[in-house]
Amino acid sequence: MKFFRSNCLGFAWLCVSVGCGSAQTTASTEVVVSKAASPAPSAAKAASRKETNSAVETDKASAGSESVPESSAQEEGLRKASRPPAELITNPTVLYVFNFGESDTGKSAKERCEASGEGKSRVAECMAKAREKVPVESIRFVKKGAEYFWITLNRYRGNLLKWHVIPFKVGEEGTDRVVIKPFGKDKGIAPMPKLPSALEITLPNDYSIVVKDPEFGNMTFDAKIGAIED
Repeated sequence: MKFFRSNCLGFAWLCVSVGCGSAQTTASTEVVVSKAASPAPSAAKAASRKETNSAVETDKASAGSESVPESSAQEEGLRKASRPPAELITNPTVLYVFNFGESDTGKSAKERCEASGEGKSRVAECMAKAREKVPVESIRFVKKGAEYFWITLNRYRGNLLKWHVIPFKVGEEGTDRVVIKPFGKDKGIAPMPKLPSALEITLPNDYSIVVKDPEFGNMTFDAKIGAIED
């Protein structure tokens, strides 16, 4: 034990006088070099900010050089047709449900009802009465062989009945619109006294249509997909 202590003390004295002093000098040197090599925090932030600004300017320049052609910009509002309009509206699984609130007659009724200054319940009653004056619940455009039929469905005593069943021919067709031309006899339960010579249908997208009706103006219908009984 005494030998271990004396040797340890001797070794400690030797370390202090020779080795440990050298190690301390080396460590100090490394710290100074490390501090000198590392850039100041403010300089690093400035360099990072400069690189970011440079990248942003590069992106702006790239975006400017890849501008959208004028023709594409003009066509941006058009429907990106998945299928021709006549083919789309005659899909056998599509039923178009009348959207009163988005149609001309619904919008004008809302303005009129709200202008009365009555409470919400009275406005709702006014809107319901205005809705009852439009005899349509939904419509379909059916293709049977080479024949086409425009079918209007409306509710009567809780039952959805075929109000109008009118044959038509497909007229002018564009990217987002089609004109149908009714003819012959209305075979529905409430036949029209006079058929319109033409009916324009606009397709703002694949999920709704706007029918330009001679009596009610623009009528919006939303597509519902499912099995439909003829």
